[in-house]
Order: sequence, then C-alpha cells, then structure tokens
Amino acid sequence: MANKRSRRRARIIVPKPDVVAPPGNIAPPQDSVTPKMSVITYGPDRIEELNIESVAALKELRAQGVLWLNIEGVGDAKTFNELGDLFGLHSLALEDVVNLHQRPKAEDYDDHAFVVLQMPTSNDTASMEQISLFFGADYVITVQEGLLGDCLDPVRQRLRSAKGKIRQRGADYLAYAIMDAIIDRFFPLVEQLNLKIEQLEDQVVSRDSHVGEIHATRHDLHEIRRVLASTREAIGLLMRGEIEVVSEGTLEFLRDCHDHTAQLLDVVEALRELINGLMDLHLAKTSNRMNEVMQVLTIIATIFIPLGFLAGLYGMNFDRTSSPWNMPELGWAFGYPFALLLMLATSVGFLLYFHHRGWLGKRPPKR
Repeated sequence: MANKRSRRRARIIVPKPDVVAPPGNIAPPQDSVTPKMSVITYGPDRIEELNIESVAALKELRAQGVLWLNIEGVGDAKTFNELGDLFGLHSLALEDVVNLHQRPKAEDYDDHAFVVLQMPTSNDTASMEQISLFFGADYVITVQEGLLGDCLDPVRQRLRSAKGKIRQRGADYLAYAIMDAIIDRFFPLVEQLNLKIEQLEDQVVSRDSHVGEIHATRHDLHEIRRVLASTREAIGLLMRGEIEVVSEGTLEFLRDCHDHTAQLLDVVEALRELINGLMDLHLAKTSNRMNEVMQVLTIIATIFIPLGFLAGLYGMNFDRTSSPWNMPELGWAFGYPFALLLMLATSVGFLLYFHHRGWLGKRPPKR
C-alpha cells in the first residue's frame, strides 16, 4: 500500500466546460451517480425524516417548517430542472452543481444563496468530493457526488437530539452547521499529514529514500491549501452581511467558521514549509552521499596512479644487453620483491597522508 501511495502522480483536474451548450445548461457527467433524495423537516418541537422518489413530493413538505433536502448523486438533469422550478434556483448555480470539481465559492441570488465546498473523503490523502449548498428563508438543499458518504451525520444527530440552538433557528443556521461540519472534516486530515511528515523526517534522517512519498504529501498539502483558501473567501463573502437570507444572528457563527478555516490554513502553511524543508534535506543528503562516493573513487584513483606509473615503467622492454643503463635492477635477485614493496609503501604513504588530512573519515583530535 505504501509503495502504491509513493508512486502516485500529482494530478490536477482541469474543468472542461461545454463550449457548445448555452450558459445554464444542466448536463451531468455520463458516469454520475443516480440521485437519491432524503428529507428532514423540523421545528422547535418536531422532526420528520423520510426518503422521497420525486421532487413533486417536496411541495407539501415545504409548509412543515425548515426543510433540509439532501441529494446524493448528480446523474439526472430532470431532477435538478424540477428543483430549479420549485425553489426558484438560478440556472447558472444548478449548472455548477452538476459540473463537478468547482472551486469553493459563495454566490448571492437575492432570495437564496449558493455555496460550493469541497469535502475530504479520506484521512490519508487530499481526495475531495464536491458538496453544493442552496439555502433560502425556509429550506436548505445539499447536493453531493454520492461516492463515499458524507460528514453530515453530526448535524443530523444534533437535529434529532434537539440539543443546542439548531432546532430553534432558521435555515441559515442549518446551512452554517453543515458548512462547519465540512470544514471540521479537514482537521483529522491535516493531523494525519502532520504525523506522516514526522515519520518521513525520521526516515529521511535514517538514510531511507522516500522521495515519492514526500512529493505526494507535498501535493496533498498544496491541494488542501487551495481548497481552504477558496473556502475562507467564500465564508468571508457570507460574513459581509450583504446576503439577505443570512440573518444577523448567524453572522456570529459564520465568523467562528471563518476562524476555523484560517486556523487550518495556518497549520497547512506550516506543514508545507516542513515538507519543503524535508525535500531540501533529502536532496542535501543525496548530494552528500554522492560526494562521499566520489571521494572514495578519487582516493582509489589517486593511489593507483603511482602504482600504474611504476608498473608501466618496469614494463618497458629495453634491451639490457645493449647498455648497462637499461634497467640494471631487472637483473637483481630481489628486484621483483623490491618493486612490490615500493608499490605497497607508496599506497600506505598515500593512505597515511589522506588520513592525516581527514579525507578518510573524521580527523583524529589533536592532543
């Protein structure tokens, strides 16, 4: 598993808009999941949960208090066209719902607001799933890709238990609670990446090579930073008090949500600096190991240069009978042992010199 993870390539998904279709055209991707709809309606003293098969069933439910419609899957254009007609949702926002991989953002459409967020689907990698959010005076609509579930069960449990303020407040507070749950989902992911960086640091220091894992983690942090920066910008737009469907009382809680996002961004920035430093450390250690190898090879070559000279010198085939100066030591009985001892003494001399200069390891301390 670790090997597969380390070989993962960084992939940036570039949205490909349909240049032929007019703006506002709802055209879900071919591999999208068929929508499944669940509804929660509630008030201060009541709550009802049910699954529905068609948008038409929502007409009667709208009169029963705050309505939360959750849709898993974006594979049916008819469903979203009917939602647009029933709730008066803007066609451009509906187009963004089915065109996945949108950057987090918030938009104001007078009688309703539209928010796009990215939800982490794993604690190990920066894999994201898009969640689109509409909310008006008495309703909240969440749309998910429908791939791996969601992180909204804590919000559902708060509604069921009737604890806190969520059942006493309006749809805008429910929208805040949903956004806060999505942002809180980043904390375990960032914590896991922090632990992973600590492990990688120990492995790099112990001379293990994990450059693929370092690169993948750096890409994850870059993706998380991109998502969180856009999320902070979107929440900042909701906090300005210019959106009609966001009440003054909810603005205070949105500020807390904004603070959580800023806190996550600070941690991610610190982790990015750590992983960049870890990559620099890996490169420095690799360079040092290469220098050590080159040093050993240079020492070996330096020792063998004089040995090669001596071997070449005595390998010259001069005729000793033509002149008494033509290598008279070749006729000496101890000539061969002398040549070997000369080569050995030369090698030992070089080694002692290299050791004295500290080129064979740590130089001994002077006394």
